[in-house]
Amino acid sequence: MNDFRPTDAALAGLRLDPHARHVPAWMYVQRAGDGTVSFVGSSRVSDPNSHVRDADHPLHYGSTRTHQLIVGELVVRPHFVVGTDVLRGQGLGGIAALGGHDLARYLGCGDVVLDPYGKLLR
Repeated sequence: MNDFRPTDAALAGLRLDPHARHVPAWMYVQRAGDGTVSFVGSSRVSDPNSHVRDADHPLHYGSTRTHQLIVGELVVRPHFVVGTDVLRGQGLGGIAALGGHDLARYLGCGDVVLDPYGKLLR
């Protein structure tokens, strides 16, 4: 996998891997220099009004511990990407602590970078 694109064999292996997870997610990506990016994000698969235990989220792998370190690969299939500078200076900790995501504010200081399925530009 020299060009950052998975081979057909890698994709087939991903589908067969019992530990692979496909969950809805969002993330912010921040340039960290030297060809590296840092990111912070979130995923929620249960109804907020349900009584599903936190350990039941697929990314907990059945653990009841508060945190899990996952080393592997991240599969991203973006529904849309917004480029903005409105979060500049907050750092990943500040971004992670955001109470909500104000798309109109982000777009007011940025632009739609990618909208492959027409989710934003209808």
